[in-house]
Amino acid sequence: MTTNEPAKSPGEGTGNRLLKYLTASKIKLVACLALLGIGTLCFILIPILLGQAVTKIEQGATDDDLYQMATFMLILAGVAFATIFTAYQLLSSITQGALFKLRKELFQHTQDLSLNFFDRQPIGELMSSVTNDIDAIAALFQGPLGSIIFGAFLLVIIAVAMVVLNPIMAMVALLVIPVMLLIIWGLSRIARPVYKQLQERLANLSGFGEETLAGAKTLIAYRASEAKVEVMDLTSREVRDVGAKAQLLGLIIGPMIAMAAYIGVAVVALTGSAMFLNDNLELGELVTFINLSVLLIMPLFAIFFNYNFILQALAGAKRIFAIIDEVPKIMDKPNATDLPPIEGHVVFQDVDFSYVKGKKILKKNSFTATPGQKIGLCGPTGAGKSTIINILTRYYDIDSGSITVDGHSIYDVTQASLRGQIGVVLQEAFLFSDTVMSNLKYAREGATDDECIAAAKKANCHDFIMLLPEGYQTVLTEGGANLSQGQRQLITIARAMVANPRMLILDEATSNVDTRTEKMIQEAIKELQRGRTSFVIAHRLSTIKDSNRILVINSGEIVEQGTHEELMAKKGFYYNLYISQYKGRVGSVLPATGGASA
Repeated sequence: MTTNEPAKSPGEGTGNRLLKYLTASKIKLVACLALLGIGTLCFILIPILLGQAVTKIEQGATDDDLYQMATFMLILAGVAFATIFTAYQLLSSITQGALFKLRKELFQHTQDLSLNFFDRQPIGELMSSVTNDIDAIAALFQGPLGSIIFGAFLLVIIAVAMVVLNPIMAMVALLVIPVMLLIIWGLSRIARPVYKQLQERLANLSGFGEETLAGAKTLIAYRASEAKVEVMDLTSREVRDVGAKAQLLGLIIGPMIAMAAYIGVAVVALTGSAMFLNDNLELGELVTFINLSVLLIMPLFAIFFNYNFILQALAGAKRIFAIIDEVPKIMDKPNATDLPPIEGHVVFQDVDFSYVKGKKILKKNSFTATPGQKIGLCGPTGAGKSTIINILTRYYDIDSGSITVDGHSIYDVTQASLRGQIGVVLQEAFLFSDTVMSNLKYAREGATDDECIAAAKKANCHDFIMLLPEGYQTVLTEGGANLSQGQRQLITIARAMVANPRMLILDEATSNVDTRTEKMIQEAIKELQRGRTSFVIAHRLSTIKDSNRILVINSGEIVEQGTHEELMAKKGFYYNLYISQYKGRVGSVLPATGGASA
């Protein structure tokens, strides 16, 4: 695993863990906080000086005294603006850096996870974490976070100033804070699970939307669009209902805080006025405390009015960290070494495997493939053909037995060095939204344009690539949708040639294409297989008739193995499979009244 996410301490909360991303740039953060502290102090000194000005006027101050104080207040206002503006610039850089780091670690970690994670984790939910959950954190970082930090500084400095000026009045003014904390504590106990539920509902909606859009052609073909609209309506209603609850809880915080804050200002004004009338407080101090009490509303609003952003960000962060904390099931041994260049001698010995513990998928399978051989794998759907390939490439680990390549156990070598010597051409050809040339270069780092063009010529796809609008620089749409299925398959074969692997895995690469294209693909595959050990998963048995060895798999066991001629002579499981396919093809071209003997 190559991720570099911050280590999680035992019992560490989601909030503390999220803060670590903000504290990654310590110098910037210290500078930001220092500037905010200076700016806030200057900001608070202005109402204090205003109160002193009132006292001086009461005591008969001169115009020069007032001009000096006014000038000083203007300077303080300028310093406050400059320092707070600069602090916000630094904070913007810090938050964007934190979001970049979080996005990168989330994506990078998903690339390191084993296939079993994706088997049980819907892609739509993963996309929701990459989009909705990250957006929830971004909404906090890019929006109210600066106001919340500034509010915290204001709150502390105002409280200190009040205590220094008059402890008794400070106690009266600050009584509003515990009242607000109690309100927020009560609302948060209700709101936190609601925001968590909202993020889950959004994930469901995102997953449903992605699946529906991906299957648009199927929906149109089967006239199922209206049914999906009804399901979408129901899913959207769930998001709407939970979202309304969350929004209500977020909106109600503001009025409650405003009410408590203004009651606090009224209490300060009344208490201060009573003390002034009894000569226990100067008029300037009363003005100062009223101004500071009004200013106290700002940080309380900044902190508590945005509390819903905090709750939503924490809910999103919790889901993201759940993915980042996922441990890959397939990991290299601590002392794993790189697999040296191989010849392609593969040995399976008594291999057992299960996706779910206690439910065997493969049972005591043994076979040998010597360098350069073509190994065909056939059998009914669900027999275990793809599973054998998945454990050979170490996408999953076996329960018992051994698998060696050129005498090296695949569990003693690194996964990267093993897979780096295995080329794969799947039934469903996948191409990235990039140029044709870039798609070819995905196969091997450092591959040159000339190498890719040479591979394309061998794979019979150079001619149609040159007919594309920009040739090799033509940008393909998602999945290569602007190419035919046969063209996509030929490019994936060329890509495998660029990789120049020592072993090949082919999953019926000629299905659902026309006869001419199938012939071109077969010629490209033969060129690709030349001198390499290859494993071919066959759905049509005619494609593996020329195999050096055919593995016949049924219910997770290799029930027969040998050449096509040997297996036909046995008249066993393979014979019956082959004859059933042959009869199906013959029956489709003979007249209904005709017959054919196998």
